[in-house]
Amino acid sequence: MLSPLGLSKAERIHSRLVVESLFSSRNSSIAVYPLRIVWTIDESDVASPASILVSVPKKRMHHAVDRNRMKRMVREAYRLNKQILLSRLEGSGRHVDIAFICIADNVPTSSQVSKSVVKALARISDTI
Repeated sequence: MLSPLGLSKAERIHSRLVVESLFSSRNSSIAVYPLRIVWTIDESDVASPASILVSVPKKRMHHAVDRNRMKRMVREAYRLNKQILLSRLEGSGRHVDIAFICIADNVPTSSQVSKSVVKALARISDTI
């Protein structure tokens, strides 16, 4: 059983094949500053109804400290607000893979990141 407020390994994308399929096919994408969100919905029986990937390009944020901070903020915002999406996915037999890609050049505040994650999760849940 997955914890409602945790972020287990089953909820993270680790497979290279999943990452390639997420970015190769025609998937939905939105930009909600400071993030660009790419997602794909499929019908499958997976341990968790949603999996995420967080990417912060070195081209945008040159210092590893800033990249790691940004990744932590995105993961925390998703962890606290994932019920927006999971409540819609529950019992539908669908699985969503989501990639959060940073498009900001500077580290935004955690409230900005949280607002953009909430907005993105609401839009994804509307398309399901």
